[in-house]
Amino acid sequence: MTLPPSGSSEELDSVAFAAKAISPLGICLPAAWWPTVGGAASLIFAVFWMMESWEKAGPLRGPKKVNYLTQDLAGLLVVLVCSYAIYQFWKPRSETLGIVLALAAAAAAMTLHRM
Repeated sequence: MTLPPSGSSEELDSVAFAAKAISPLGICLPAAWWPTVGGAASLIFAVFWMMESWEKAGPLRGPKKVNYLTQDLAGLLVVLVCSYAIYQFWKPRSETLGIVLALAAAAAAMTLHRM
C-alpha cells in the first residue's frame, strides 16, 4: 500500500469531509432548510416574549397597556437583531460558537426581560 503524495486530492477531500462533519448545520437537515429553522426559532421566541409581556401588562388599561406592549415589541426587535448580529459575526470564525453565543444572548435577554 502506498501513501498518497502530499497535497493530493484524496487528502484534501478527507480534510473537507472532516470540516463538514464538525459543522452543526451539516447534520440531519438539508442546508436549504436551516434558514427556516432559524426563522421558526425566532418566531417561537417572539411568541414567548410577547406572552410574557401580555401577562405583565394585564392590569393596565388603555394607552398605558398599548405603550407597555409597544416598548416590549421594540425590546424584542433589539434582542433579535443583536442575536442575529452575534451569529453573523461569529459564523465565519466558528459557526458552533456563533450559535451558542446568539442563543446565550437571547436567553439572557429573556431572563432579564421586565424583571
